[in-house]
Amino acid sequence: MTSEQKIGSGASETDGSAVEPTALRVLYVDGADPPPALSAADGVSVSMVPTAAAARERLATPGPIDCVVSEYDLPESDGIALLEAVRDDHPNLPFVLYTGSGNEAVASEAVGKGVTDYLPKEFGGERLRERVDRAVAATSVEAESGVTGERLRELTTAFPDVAFLVDATGRYLEVLSGPDAGDLETVEQERLVGKRFHDAFPDEKADRFLDHVRTTLETGAVETIEYRVETTDGGRWYEGRTAPLGDSIGGREAVVWVARDVTERRRDRRELAESRDELTRLTRINGLIYTIVGSLVGSASREEIERTVCEGLANSEFYQFAWIGGSWVSDERTNPSVVEGVDRAAVERLVQATSTRCGTENSFARVVAEDESVVVRDVADDDEILSDRERDIMLDIGMCSAVLVPLSYGTTNYGVLGISGEHPGTFSERELTALETLGGLVSFAIDAVKNRNLLLSDTAVELEFRVASGRSRFARLSAELDARFQLEGVVPVSDDRLLEYVTVEGASAETVADRLGDGGHSEAAKGNAVEAEEAIEGANHRIVTEDDVSLLEIELASSAVNKLLKAGAVVKSAEATDGVVRYVAEASADANVRSIVDTFRTAFPDSELVGKQEVDRPVHTATEFRRTLDADLTDKQRTALQTAYFGGYYEYPRTSTGEEVADSLGVSSPTLHQHLRAAQRKLVRTYLDQ
Repeated sequence: MTSEQKIGSGASETDGSAVEPTALRVLYVDGADPPPALSAADGVSVSMVPTAAAARERLATPGPIDCVVSEYDLPESDGIALLEAVRDDHPNLPFVLYTGSGNEAVASEAVGKGVTDYLPKEFGGERLRERVDRAVAATSVEAESGVTGERLRELTTAFPDVAFLVDATGRYLEVLSGPDAGDLETVEQERLVGKRFHDAFPDEKADRFLDHVRTTLETGAVETIEYRVETTDGGRWYEGRTAPLGDSIGGREAVVWVARDVTERRRDRRELAESRDELTRLTRINGLIYTIVGSLVGSASREEIERTVCEGLANSEFYQFAWIGGSWVSDERTNPSVVEGVDRAAVERLVQATSTRCGTENSFARVVAEDESVVVRDVADDDEILSDRERDIMLDIGMCSAVLVPLSYGTTNYGVLGISGEHPGTFSERELTALETLGGLVSFAIDAVKNRNLLLSDTAVELEFRVASGRSRFARLSAELDARFQLEGVVPVSDDRLLEYVTVEGASAETVADRLGDGGHSEAAKGNAVEAEEAIEGANHRIVTEDDVSLLEIELASSAVNKLLKAGAVVKSAEATDGVVRYVAEASADANVRSIVDTFRTAFPDSELVGKQEVDRPVHTATEFRRTLDADLTDKQRTALQTAYFGGYYEYPRTSTGEEVADSLGVSSPTLHQHLRAAQRKLVRTYLDQ
C-alpha cells in the first residue's frame, strides 16, 4: 500500500484525471480501508493514509481537505494526538474520530480537544457518511456566516418556525428547528444536515423543492410554496418561504427556507369551505322544501299530498328517490303508498326486510320505538342501525345513504317518509332538521285534510268494534264488579299523554280506582298469563266525583281509544258492560278503513269489527250553533252571561268585578256565579258536542 491512496468518486491525482470540483474531500487516517458507504459514495473523494505522520504530511501539502476522519488507535501515535496537531494548524477543519477501540474516556478527551464528532465504528459507514456531511456543512456555515452552529441552535429556542439553509444542489447546510417542530418521518432533524432533498423525500417532491430553490436564486426574490410532509407528529402542511442568502457557502449559492406549519390554518380554511358548501346546500334544500310546502296548499286528498312531496324530493338534485309508507299495521310492517324515483318493487322488497316489532334490530323498528328520525349516512359502513338483510338490499338497489322521518301529528302517526341520498355522508344535522320540519308539515297537512273531509262531508264511515275481557281492563272490571263504564270525553294533553273521562255505574269509584292502580287484575286474574294491553303499570287516575254515577279521570299511554285516534278516527262512544267493550268510531268517507282496523288490532288481535256503515253527518253552521245554544239557556243565564261579557268581567285584568256585575243586575254575587257557571257549562257542552 502506498503512503496515500485516492478512492471514491473523485479520481486519483496520481493517475492524471481531475477530481470532481464539487466533491467532498475526506482524509481517512486508518490502517484499515474506509467503509464503502463513504468511499464509494457519489460526491465524495477519499484520500487514505495509515498513520498520523502521513496525515500531517498530507495536510501540509497543497490541495484542500474538507474533513479528517481518523481511528483512535494508530501506529506510533493515536487519534487524540493527531487531533491536537490538526487543531494547531487547522483550527476550523472538521475532524471526526471514527474508532473501534475507543471508550467513554477517549470520547470525553476528544470532545475536550475540540473534535467535531465522535462515532464508534459499530454504528457503520452510513452513519459515518451522515456525520461527515453534517460536520462539513456546519463548518461551512460557521466559517462563512460568522455565526457558530451552536449559536444558531440557541437562537431557535425562541423561533416558532422551522428554518433551513439549503444550497443550490438541494443540500441542507443547517437546520434551525423551533422547539415544537416535528422531525421528518424519514430523517431526524439533527441528521438532516449534509443530506439532500432526494435523501429525505420521494423523487417527485424532491424535484419540486429543488426547482423552487433554483427559482428563488434566479428571481432573487422571496418565493412561496405549500406542501405536505410526514413528520413524527403525523402528516403536517407547511408554507415554505424562501429567500436568497446573499453569500455563497462552500462555493455554492444558498437560500434561507422558513417553513411555517399551516396545518390548522388549512383545516380551518377547509372547514370554512365545507361550512359554506353545506350552507349553500341547506339554503337550496330549504328552497326545495318551501316549494313543496307551497304545492301542498289546496291538496284535496292524502294521496295528492304524498305524491307532491315524493315527486318534489325525487326530482331534486339532492336525492335519489323518496317514498311514503302508511302507519304500522298488524303484520308489523308498513306498506309503501307512494314511491317516486325508483321502481316500486325495490322499495317493497326493502320494506319486507323490516319489522316494527319491539327490540328488532333494523331501521324501521327504531323509528317506531322512538318516534324519531333514523339516519344512515353510509349504507356500506353501517353496522349499528341496519340489519344485514336491509343493508344487502339497499346496496343492491344502489343506495348510498338514507333517512327515515316519522310522520306524526299530535298523537296520530301517519307513517314514515323515506329518502335516499345521492352520496355517502348526506343528511347533516341541519339538513335532517329541515327534513323533519317538512315531515311535521306533511303530517299537519294530512291531518288537516282528514279533519276537513270529516267536517265538510255530509257522510262518514262508522265503525263498531267489540273487545272481550281477555284484552281489556274495563271489560274485565265490568264483569267482575257488575258495573257499567261509559266514555264521556277524551282530551289529548300532549303527544304522549291522553286523558280519558269515564263514568262508573254500579261500583264505587274508589274500588275501581284501586283496581286500576294494580293493573285492573283481581287476585284470581293476576296469575293469568294474558296481560291486558291497556293495563300499563302505574296508570294515573283521579276521582272527579263519587256518587251513584261517579266520574274518573284516567291517563293511559296505551288504550283502545288511543289506538283509534292514532289511526285517524274519531271516537264517538265507548261502553263496557257484562265483560265486553263496544267502541264506535267515525272516519272520513275517503279514509283507509283497512289501515284503521289493522292498527286497532295491533293492540287487540281478538277484537271484532261488528259494524261498518255509511252515516249521514249534518253540517252545523254558525247560525245553527247559536240557535242551539240560545234554546238551551234560560233568560237569567243569558242575561248574566251578556252583562259579564260586555262589562269586562272576562277581560284580563278585569274591568268589572263579580260584585259590580251583580250590583248591575240587582242580584247577589252567589246568584250571579250560579247563573254564569250554568251558562258556561252549556256553552262548552254545545261546542264540544258539535
